Amino acid sequence: MFTINYFSRSRLLAAACLLCSFSFHSIAQKSSPFPDSLILQTVVIQATRTGASSPVPHTNMSAGQIAKTYQGQDIPYLLTHTPSLVESSDAGIAIGYTGMRIRGSDPTRINVTINGVPLNDAESQGVFWVDLPDLAASAAEIQVQRGVGISTNGAGAFGATVNLDLSRINPEPYGALYNTAGSFGTRKHSASFGTGLLGGRFAFSGRLSRIVSEGYVDRASADMRSLHFSGAYIDDKQSLLVHFLSGHEITGQAWNGLPAQYVDVDSLRTFNTAGIERPGSPYKNEVDNYTQRHHFIHYKRVFPRGFSLQVNGHYTRGFGYYEQYKANQAYVDYGLSGDSLHPATDIIRQRWLDNHFYGGTFLLEWKPMLNPPALQGFPVFALGGAMSRYEGRHFGEVIWAGYGGVPDGFRYYDNDAGKLDGNLFGKIDIRFRGGFSVLIDMQYRQVHYTFLGYDNNRNNIDQTAGLHFFNPKAGIRWAFGSNWAAHTFFGVGHREPNRDDYTQSTPSSRPRPEQMSDWEAGVKGEYAIWSCSANLYFMKYRDQLVLDGRINDVGAYIRTNADRSYRAGIELETAVRPFPRLAFTGTATFSQNKITHFVEYRDNWDTGLQDAIQYHNTDLAFSPAVTARGEAIWDILAPAGKQTLSVAIAGKHVGRQFLDNTQNRNTALPAYFLTDLRLNFGLRNLLGAQIAFIVAVNNVLDRKYASNGWAYRYTSEGFDERPFNPYTRLEGNSVYHQAGYFPQAGRNWLATLAVNF
Repeated sequence: MFTINYFSRSRLLAAACLLCSFSFHSIAQKSSPFPDSLILQTVVIQATRTGASSPVPHTNMSAGQIAKTYQGQDIPYLLTHTPSLVESSDAGIAIGYTGMRIRGSDPTRINVTINGVPLNDAESQGVFWVDLPDLAASAAEIQVQRGVGISTNGAGAFGATVNLDLSRINPEPYGALYNTAGSFGTRKHSASFGTGLLGGRFAFSGRLSRIVSEGYVDRASADMRSLHFSGAYIDDKQSLLVHFLSGHEITGQAWNGLPAQYVDVDSLRTFNTAGIERPGSPYKNEVDNYTQRHHFIHYKRVFPRGFSLQVNGHYTRGFGYYEQYKANQAYVDYGLSGDSLHPATDIIRQRWLDNHFYGGTFLLEWKPMLNPPALQGFPVFALGGAMSRYEGRHFGEVIWAGYGGVPDGFRYYDNDAGKLDGNLFGKIDIRFRGGFSVLIDMQYRQVHYTFLGYDNNRNNIDQTAGLHFFNPKAGIRWAFGSNWAAHTFFGVGHREPNRDDYTQSTPSSRPRPEQMSDWEAGVKGEYAIWSCSANLYFMKYRDQLVLDGRINDVGAYIRTNADRSYRAGIELETAVRPFPRLAFTGTATFSQNKITHFVEYRDNWDTGLQDAIQYHNTDLAFSPAVTARGEAIWDILAPAGKQTLSVAIAGKHVGRQFLDNTQNRNTALPAYFLTDLRLNFGLRNLLGAQIAFIVAVNNVLDRKYASNGWAYRYTSEGFDERPFNPYTRLEGNSVYHQAGYFPQAGRNWLATLAVNF
């Protein structure tokens, strides 16, 4: 646990120098002692970021906004104010394994970058925020683009793009200590420092963090550690920035969810089926144990005549496993031979992932060197691209067997995979007289997979898959009057299948890539005391990958291509400040999310075959028709004073969500409404320090709700005589379903003390 001490500025600088071992060589000299402040703010040119005048709908969260609300919760919860966003947590709180959906699109369809470098896993395409705990503490800004967005690196963005900017440099020295405590044994402790600009050229910063929690769900604890160090050289013409981020997490598995029939029983809401296959008490080491390390280097050079070049390199190393106790496992399923008395045994197994991800990106920009009034009609050009390589090794080990017979270090599978991903894009931004601006964005992307998969004869052999995508985008923005602007945007995105889609299929049953056409149009007005905006969107999918229950030709449940589906809606945002110390903000999304034709393949446990049931115009899974959030903030003490005090109350509504594409109400997640309360108190210039207190009470009304889940449906005539399964419930007419919900915590609290020097 960190204790709060008051350091002098000289001691802080000395500590910073001891912690940092970066060294940089000056490439050019400059006459002024400090670089231009605009260069400090844009050390890294992010090609994936869009500007204020862009026709792409987006939301920005600044470092100041993050500081007012952040207490250790994962980024999906920090972005709860974003239109069309629904967040969820496996452990029932905002820490550990968390995720989000935007416009109903799951995490594998939300592209995430750090300083323009892809964070999504190259194989599963998901983002595991648990691997980089306390990441928000390093962010200078987080931008969320909704829809297909502008050209980005990594997998295609089908619901949104989230860009995290870690590149800002503070020109003044600083130090900070944070201590958080809360419900369910939650604690966060972190310390950070920055040297400011040394000699007007060099800067170093660092952060150490630890977050622990017992979790709301039984045995869903989290113990996470992270660090972030950076060093920079900067002058009027160039900058060099290096980052090292590392995270290590050990979390109790809560991936199974709660049997749906337990969700309304108070004494069973935290029940966890993970580890209960062990006789007697649950297996204590049913955990996920993973380490991820990121290395970034960014070089920016400003040339004469308005040219600038950004070159970035990155390398990510990840390794770890999850451990499970499995009962009554047949030896033959693990490539072993038992005996006539013991054909099966209880085992403990570890499933490992050992990967490397590396590559580079570049961006060449040209802006005409003219005074702003003369910029009209002159284009801003950008040419960028990226190349990355992923190398992943998957293997499983049996580390214990009840009846023995397992060699030391025995691996029952070993599978390597590789992915080469490259793209090249060009963007033109032109501003005309009369407030018109035009954006044109063209991207070509190529993906090449190598993996171990099944051929048409069900033999496991090395295979390859090559994909080529062209993603054009264009938009127009018109600023009319002095307070209003309208925009329209059209873009096309493609997205490749993930690793499981390839390894669990043959070339003849392999799914096709997805394609989405995105239309956006909206209007925004801004005045002194209020602002509002409305954005219409229509996202049309071709070959969207969905689970339909079908078993492919190698006996695996897979995702298949749905011919046609769409998402259409309107997103509303407003902000009002009727009095200097009182502000109201609100967002709301009203949408329709449909799959025009869907065939469910339902297992028939009596025949061993599958029944096909056809549906028309059903709702897409996990796509609420209504999401809305409102917040009121009252500054009790003036923000400009030595003492500040504010109170915020927020309410959020999420409509009903279906767990599959059949629009089945028996397994749907009910709608819910949450109320959160937050108090911020600050003391400025107290013995040279800025002190901030944050106290938050979440789910004030103690609502019992679930934010995520899964469902499986099958047919069986008569009474099901199979062993008891707590997830199973008779639906009617010989149809059974199994459904798991992820219950979220009731009323809970967090309190944070932050001291900034």
